[in-house]
Parts: sequence; structure tokens; C-alpha cells
Amino acid sequence: MNELPPSSRYVARAAEPVTDADRSDLNTRLNDAYSEGKIDEPTFREGLDSVYSAVTLGELVPVVERLPARKTYTDPDLGPQSDVAPGELAPHRTLAPSTTLWMAVGGGALVLVLLILAVILVF
Repeated sequence: MNELPPSSRYVARAAEPVTDADRSDLNTRLNDAYSEGKIDEPTFREGLDSVYSAVTLGELVPVVERLPARKTYTDPDLGPQSDVAPGELAPHRTLAPSTTLWMAVGGGALVLVLLILAVILVF
């Protein structure tokens, strides 16, 4: 599907031995490509045979070339979406009446506690 660049480890270090991690990685990539319908069954089986019979990285070049290119980025998280058009201000949001009431009660209680502490410390 894609020709490997000279900087690819399979081309640049073709004489290096294949590691278990290399085999596992390519096995996963082959399984994913096959399950997603990007390669057919004969290509999948030939790829697995090649992966487990290869001695050097260079022998894996045909397998890697038949696989779909890896996605090398992640989609950014755009955060919450807004109904407001770009450049326009969102309408002012007010707190629910119950929230406002509890904030007032909590603030009043805090002031009362501080006054009691001040009286105790003064006397």
C-alpha cells in the first residue's frame, strides 16, 4: 500500500535481527488491518507467515509496505461545544434561585461564626 522511506527502521537497519516486540507489533497491525477490512485473508496469512519466519528487519519490508500507514497523530479534544456563533457573546447565565438561596444562607452563617469568634477572642 505504501513504499517505505529510507529512514524507516525496516530499511535503514535492514540487517538487524527481528525482536519479539517487532513480531508482536506487526502481528497487532496485521490483525487490525484484517479486522478493519483493509487487507484480504491471503495477504493477512502471508504477512503472518513472513513475520514469524523473518530473521532480519529487512525481510519484513514487504509486510510493512502492504499494511496501511499508521496514524501518527491524535485528534485534539475540542472541549464543550457552544450554540453561539463565533464572535458573538453568550447570553448571561444566572444561577438557579435555590443555588442563590444556599449561597446567601452559607455566607450569612459564615459571617455569624466570624462575629462569634471575634466576640470570644475580645473577651
